[in-house]
Amino acid sequence: MKKLTIALAALLACGAAQAHYLWIESGEGGAKLYFGEAEVMLKEKSPGKLDNIKGPQAFTADGGSKAAAALTRTADHIAIGGKAGTVLVAEESLEVRDLSKNNLGIAKPNYYARTGQAASTTATLPLDVQAQGPNAFAILYRGQPLKDAKLEVIAPNTWMQEHTTDANGIVQINTPWRGQYVLHVLHVDKTPGEFGGKKYDNIRSHFTYTFVKTDGTDPGPAVPPKHPME
Repeated sequence: MKKLTIALAALLACGAAQAHYLWIESGEGGAKLYFGEAEVMLKEKSPGKLDNIKGPQAFTADGGSKAAAALTRTADHIAIGGKAGTVLVAEESLEVRDLSKNNLGIAKPNYYARTGQAASTTATLPLDVQAQGPNAFAILYRGQPLKDAKLEVIAPNTWMQEHTTDANGIVQINTPWRGQYVLHVLHVDKTPGEFGGKKYDNIRSHFTYTFVKTDGTDPGPAVPPKHPME
């Protein structure tokens, strides 16, 4: 039984390693867009898999208005221009992929990321969150609440918890430590369509929301992955 548990854990870890997404980090030098997996401290580089993110669009939002933001590529991230507290990113230019060997069908991947205020209804993304109070969020897809959506919460020390939205798309999370949190949602829309002359049977959208908690206990050092990532 122990060997079976270890094998299953390894299989799940392998699957999780393929779940790349975009997320935003803000600092004194401005906002930075990363591609990889925050929970295992993986940030892809260029030359490398960061180059797969070919056509992201970024916007800064202030109140009810938003403006396009300039993007500058570096060796390990994409720098986002502008100084607004809210930044939105959409990467919808990726080609249709045949993921049938992984039982995921013919998929159109999309990536979305947000940092800053998540309560505005005027500056939104197709897959997004809205603040519903302290540590409470509504997960929305094209403006409609997502029932039973799985939400991953990645803490400042990379500790991760999972939650599921209720019938109204609302989820309550825990943020015991101060520092940066990344919320990650994967939503599969099984509506078929066509993109770039290729048909798909589902849209796989990854979304992240990054925010910083200024109070709470010290999270301690970030925990590195147990196994090196490729």
